[in-house]
Amino acid sequence: MSRYFTNVVIALLAGFVVVSTQAFAAPTVAWLTFGIAVAVLATSALAQLDRARGLVQRIFDGVLAIIATVLIVFSLVFTGTLVTWLAFAMALGFVAVALAGTTWYEIESWLSTRQAGEVRHLSTARRSVDAEVQAPATLSEAA
Repeated sequence: MSRYFTNVVIALLAGFVVVSTQAFAAPTVAWLTFGIAVAVLATSALAQLDRARGLVQRIFDGVLAIIATVLIVFSLVFTGTLVTWLAFAMALGFVAVALAGTTWYEIESWLSTRQAGEVRHLSTARRSVDAEVQAPATLSEAA
């Protein structure tokens, strides 16, 4: 549950940054971006205390932490329209990674409720389905 919660909160915060880049002046955007990037970095770091997050979610958390760190630096170093557009782009990155994490969580939940096992590569699963459905080569094999 913590994976879903943290990803949704990060996506909502990033969505607020996306909207604020188009609604507020550059200095306001820079400080809002700074604050939200610190919150995302703290959330990603604290989420590591949950041992049930899994490898894929920890990778998503790492990517979020990297984006947050870059965004903190950008919001403090750059000014004007440059900070606005960099904040816009990085916030869209937050949204994309958070939605990918939420989607991964939902896929894992769906598979676990159906006892489908681990998520397998599609090419491997497709090969096994093709092998089962293969038609007989001759008429004598069909009989």
